[in-house]
Amino acid sequence: MYAVLGKRNGRVLSDEMREGSSIFNVTAVLPVVESFGLQRKFAMRTSGLASPQLKFTHWEVNIIHIAQLYCL
Repeated sequence: MYAVLGKRNGRVLSDEMREGSSIFNVTAVLPVVESFGLQRKFAMRTSGLASPQLKFTHWEVNIIHIAQLYCL
């Protein structure tokens, strides 16, 4: 999961194992444009064991994306 998020300019905010279960929660942020196809990519990389729950929480300027645009 971390590799998939990293390749999509994601940033992990927290990760924790839910006590008494096999559920592992990861909270991360990533650009909306990078969220397309995320479910499919997680399913491929984890053999279907991980699935994202996406929720829009805020917006911010993505310096990496702006730099990539100007370097083309």
